[in-house]
Amino acid sequence: MALAGFVAVALLGGSTAPALAAPPPGAGIDRTFEVTVVSGRADMISGGDALVRVDVPRNVPPHQVTVQVGGRDVTAGFRPVGDKRTLLGLVDGLALGDNLLEVRANGLGHGRPRASLTLVNHPAEGPVLSGPHIPLFCTASGNPWNLGPVDENCHVAAPRVTYQYRTTTGSFANLPDGPLPSNLATTTTTDGKTVPYIVRIERGTINRAVYEIALLHEPGTPVPDPWTATPGWNERLVYTFGGACGIGYTQATSTGGIMNHSLLSGGYAVASSTFNVFANNCNDVTSAETTMMVKEHFSKTYGAPDFTMGWGGSAGTMQQMLISNAYPGILNGVIGQIGYPDERSVTVTGHECRFISQTASAAGLSTAQRTAVTGFASPNTCGGYQNFDSVDWPATCPNHVPAARRYHPVNNPTGIRCAMADFISNVYGVDPATGFGRPIIPDTVGVQYGLQTLEAGVITAEQFVRLNEGIGGLDVQGNRTPQRTSANVDAIEVAYATGRINQFDGGLRWTPIIETRGYTDPSGDFHDRFRSWNMRERIVAANGNADNHISITTASGAVATASQTQALADMDAWLTARAELAAARSDLDAVELTRLSRPDGLADSCIESNGNRIVEELTLDPAARCNQLFPYHRNPRVIAGGPTSSAVIKCQLQPLNRAAYGVTFTDEQWQRLQAVFPGGVCDWSKPGVGQVSLADTWIRF
Repeated sequence: MALAGFVAVALLGGSTAPALAAPPPGAGIDRTFEVTVVSGRADMISGGDALVRVDVPRNVPPHQVTVQVGGRDVTAGFRPVGDKRTLLGLVDGLALGDNLLEVRANGLGHGRPRASLTLVNHPAEGPVLSGPHIPLFCTASGNPWNLGPVDENCHVAAPRVTYQYRTTTGSFANLPDGPLPSNLATTTTTDGKTVPYIVRIERGTINRAVYEIALLHEPGTPVPDPWTATPGWNERLVYTFGGACGIGYTQATSTGGIMNHSLLSGGYAVASSTFNVFANNCNDVTSAETTMMVKEHFSKTYGAPDFTMGWGGSAGTMQQMLISNAYPGILNGVIGQIGYPDERSVTVTGHECRFISQTASAAGLSTAQRTAVTGFASPNTCGGYQNFDSVDWPATCPNHVPAARRYHPVNNPTGIRCAMADFISNVYGVDPATGFGRPIIPDTVGVQYGLQTLEAGVITAEQFVRLNEGIGGLDVQGNRTPQRTSANVDAIEVAYATGRINQFDGGLRWTPIIETRGYTDPSGDFHDRFRSWNMRERIVAANGNADNHISITTASGAVATASQTQALADMDAWLTARAELAAARSDLDAVELTRLSRPDGLADSCIESNGNRIVEELTLDPAARCNQLFPYHRNPRVIAGGPTSSAVIKCQLQPLNRAAYGVTFTDEQWQRLQAVFPGGVCDWSKPGVGQVSLADTWIRF
């Protein structure tokens, strides 16, 4: 079935609206109004209100401007800002669906200018772009949130605000009523303002998730709003993301974290939600949607940030990458740690680790040989990767999914299956033959596991044949099969075309990326350095260069933490310079703006445990100084001959060729190998089956 059969697509170019800054070129000079939604996209408004900017032409006195929505006068909600010829207003009371906003100039004279814009409003509980809701079990009314009663969408009536403060001994504590504590610390923000270190924390519900927002604010003083700046906020927003990968059908009890001293102490506002933690919600589409909606709420409440930076490690980096590529503009910069390019290609590694581990003993592989076949530095690395593949298939649902609601093939065939395919069936569609979400079954057809170790003499011809005889695959229920399994090509094409397999060919062509990685390969940590190379190779394939990607490898420990903090300052400088360049050079496209604004000295590097920094372009060359200090390893598919981008999910096949091997097979071994690969083996010189380019950004489901 064609891609359109799986995805209801509205191919929308562009990005979310810019933050409130300088009026666009020509605004206020020519004879037309410029109307912009600054809290988000005009077609993706949520919650019944929108922050709107009206730039007034020179021939119209601002007091003669009227604004209506749906025929209702909302002019009173607008106030002048900046040069006083820009009006900013919160337009509320929007009906669900289309709302016509009209701007007119009162007074005498012919040809008075007017402008209109359609505002498309969606419910606060969503969906906006992610498709129909799936079952969800509420947590907002219980611990740790205690936000009060919830409705049928797990939403509370109003957000709750609390305060914490930073003590002079370096910890956070609840702010008591009455006089300020004697052990209250102060902090100096990035724009040089020293303020009491008191954090305002807002918690509520958006898009069925629990969100949190934190920023510096002293009770009793004005809270920042879209018209008024306050000394505690530097007008930048950092959005945090959490790692792991889980399917819980739950509102959950954790966000990406907001009480972060490195962020708050500089005056950054920090936001996150429970749907931005992949352990709760391993779905980058709903993560993107929730980020968009929380950021929209932030802008309407506190004011549009100058820019928004992502922050998070592991799958928290993964979310930033996927969101920035498929939904550009939600995040203006990616700050990632120990991350990956996407969830689907990482999941393949998890499945292959399991297949190899379960086959190694029968193949007669020693621990060292099994490790060599996986490509990793340690025999323990595969264990972490298998955490990803475990969510692909129905296993044990979490306790909050009642037993009576869970899937059973006989007793409850329409129940909840705790499997990735069903969890994201809005993206991949439903298989009409089974009624299940259409999965990307790990494709093992034609993959010669251990090929490079065979050619290197690490394993014997007999071990190679026995290993590949035992690999097998999985059926649609996730059960192991002796036969190799072929992934559904339509589902694979959807994964590539909608950005679930990240080829960096959307917004990541210009979004600045700084990713740091504390080196832990030898310890068996599955956040291996090779994933940084996967990102680099895909960026270069999409862009022809990697001018927007900075990769920094460090020794683990304090130096890794310091590199993350430095990445925040570097990204702030990069985005600040980019905004200034954009204001000065309207002739530059997004890619050039990012390239030309990258700060001097910001470059690929590695940092030793003593703090010594080696500036060196990221490369696979084993002779490079950084690669000698922090060697790359590989993964099972690369050891099978696959590309170092790790971007091919299903390979094209070529005939078996006995002469192509650098080893000798007996006739009996060759016959067995032919039985394993009746259709041939992978031809890695060709693109993957179904490996198409990103169809467009801002695809709706």
